[in-house]
Amino acid sequence: MTFLQGEEGDSDVFVVKVGGSLLRDAASYVEAAVRIKDLFVERATPPFIVVSAVKGVTDALTQIARGSRGALDDVIERHLGIAEELGSSRLFMRVAYELESLKKIASFTRHADPAVMDLIWSFGERLSKVIMSSALELVGVRALELDARNVIVTDEIHSNATIDYGLTLVNLERVRKRTRDCNAIPIIEGFVGLTTSGEVSTLGRGGSDYTATTIAALLRAETVFLVTNVDGILSSDPELVPTSRLVRFMNYDEASEASLHGVKNINPKAFRPLQEVYGSRVLVGSWRVFGTEIESRARRYVEGPKVVGGTPNSDPYVVVIGEGVTRGEFVRKVMEVLNGNSLDITGLESRCGRPSFKIHVRREDWPDALLAIHRGFIEGELG
Repeated sequence: MTFLQGEEGDSDVFVVKVGGSLLRDAASYVEAAVRIKDLFVERATPPFIVVSAVKGVTDALTQIARGSRGALDDVIERHLGIAEELGSSRLFMRVAYELESLKKIASFTRHADPAVMDLIWSFGERLSKVIMSSALELVGVRALELDARNVIVTDEIHSNATIDYGLTLVNLERVRKRTRDCNAIPIIEGFVGLTTSGEVSTLGRGGSDYTATTIAALLRAETVFLVTNVDGILSSDPELVPTSRLVRFMNYDEASEASLHGVKNINPKAFRPLQEVYGSRVLVGSWRVFGTEIESRARRYVEGPKVVGGTPNSDPYVVVIGEGVTRGEFVRKVMEVLNGNSLDITGLESRCGRPSFKIHVRREDWPDALLAIHRGFIEGELG
């Protein structure tokens, strides 16, 4: 099957991914359901909802695979508590059934192989989808609950699978018809798929974003909303740089590069289907405001630095992300800023065709280098 980017999309189709940072308890699921109803349901075509696991549950599932009984008890208690608070006996029974299956798998596994690890991880998103579906029904929105294992087809690479566009599109076209026939909002768990050989697979950290952008691209949706607990992508980590600001516009290459360096925990594969299949617009933000817009070539696009990040770990570096940052004039300005702050540079690195520039520094200089570059090129006029 051939995919041609740039063909006309369906302006009525859109995808909404609800991030795990928003999902903590019964009240947060109800709030998400109300927001979906108020913001999206009245449109001509119902939204396609992708949901992440409850906040912190994926890490707990990792501990369960390593034999932690405490983590298992916590996951059971949290999900049964949410189901009980929502007041549906049917929901409680369904959640209890899924948790019983998890307990059985956890009882015979220690340091699970990748296939079993994926199976264990999949329970987080599967349980969350069941709960979100019930919350939608509670606020008067009819939901068509889908199983990602019957829709998202992947390769055989466990824990970091890649979606097969052709086989997944066949399933999505079937879903599109069902949605129209029953007049309901489709809802699916993110992060999870099924290999061509029939084993559960997962898409890697932040994989729900990848699920959402793939569905958007294959259905040629105009927009995909990535809903999180902040108003958009920030120019740096606000805990390290209190003056961080919203990045209003980015292109796919910049956003993909930022994800490689851990910005917003977006899976680096999330932008592939938008580049390879169809270029849906991505809006990142909170229920209150979607502050970051990402497109193939963002409207009102301005070349220059957008994000400053990096790591102080074994190979400390600061990375500046944005089109044009690899040019000699920009590199010269960076060196002048660091020299002016008496900060030593131990190495410079850029890769042809990628919108990022890495400055290697001493570990003790890393915080000051991050702040100096952000101050000079994001807050100041040097960029």
